[in-house]
Amino acid sequence: MDKEKAQFDRMLETMMTFVDGVNESHTGGVRFGSKTPLYPAEIHTVVAIGRNQGISLTGLAEELGITKPTLSERIRKLVNKGFVEKRTNPKDRKAVTLWLTPDGITADHHHAQHHEKMYAGFCRHFGEDAPQKITTFTRTFEELSRLNKDACEHA
Repeated sequence: MDKEKAQFDRMLETMMTFVDGVNESHTGGVRFGSKTPLYPAEIHTVVAIGRNQGISLTGLAEELGITKPTLSERIRKLVNKGFVEKRTNPKDRKAVTLWLTPDGITADHHHAQHHEKMYAGFCRHFGEDAPQKITTFTRTFEELSRLNKDACEHA
């Protein structure tokens, strides 16, 4: 049991080293084809809007799995930075729809290129094992996310 606990601790340390490295690479944000840096949550919001031009705040909050107040603050920042615009919904004058500006479209495009480079590097690193690693890592991160959610709910 002690050996298993030590392996668990090593796993946690390794995972945190990975997370810290990802966070460090995003310190100050990333410029995706513009002068203005975006943080991971911001660029992934831009990407989601790009996939669903004209989406409502409610629909986007559901897609991203975040609360409407959290999303509203993020959208406010993205509007101020010039990546997103809000338009009145012609079917419901009280509601707004979300659209990418030209800078938002550029950021979305550069982010897609960024992911292509990451994928190419992943495939180079893991070679013929890359497809299996993708499956294994996806399942592992999904399980860890559920574990973390359960732990937070029972804390």
